[in-house]
Amino acid sequence: MASYRPEGLFQTLLDRVQYWPNAIGRSAGRKLDRRYKRRAERDFRRILALLGPGDVCLDLGANRGEFTQLLAATGATVHAFEPDPDTFARLQSACASLPNVHLHQAAVGARAGEVTLRREAGYADDPIGHSVGSSVRFTDPRMDQGQGIRVPQRAFADIVATAGPALRLIKMDIEGSEIEILNDLMQSGVALQVEYLFVETHQQHYPADLPAVWQLRRWAATQSRPDINLHWR
Repeated sequence: MASYRPEGLFQTLLDRVQYWPNAIGRSAGRKLDRRYKRRAERDFRRILALLGPGDVCLDLGANRGEFTQLLAATGATVHAFEPDPDTFARLQSACASLPNVHLHQAAVGARAGEVTLRREAGYADDPIGHSVGSSVRFTDPRMDQGQGIRVPQRAFADIVATAGPALRLIKMDIEGSEIEILNDLMQSGVALQVEYLFVETHQQHYPADLPAVWQLRRWAATQSRPDINLHWR
């Protein structure tokens, strides 16, 4: 794993305080995460330079395609998944001219099936700004408490198996669903057949996940392959 260590006295202090079971600890964790996320983005862009034609990448939670386009620019084949129908239409528009990009209108989770996608409460006023928060897991007050949208969900393991041996990099930003996927990987002990995995874990929106995220980070640090980065944006 990209197992980041604190740099300097201030980050060392944040690292110690983040485990306090109170608001001060959560605040310290958020501040440290912001610094680690900047490192993760630098690592991501460094790895982009290693990709090329013949490689396969997965963009899970592609939104409007910012990172889909970056991955596609390397020449790699990119499979991008986005469940929200409005956002998927914007993704289609952004990637229409990219022959090496394959778009899939589906959520990604640990299990296949049909799931309810909820948008953030302010989506109607700012659909582009709030599109990044659509989730099949989160139901807290920042989410629209209506019925949501029924969407298909593909199983992560099936997607990886279909990608084949040329799979080099996965970017996973799926608004809470990554926890169950990563827990399955940790508990199964089965090696994931990919070189690089960048994951956003969203504990800033769901503090109850913090203990699970810390456990996953400890597990990821023991994995030589893939290189698992749990400090993505």
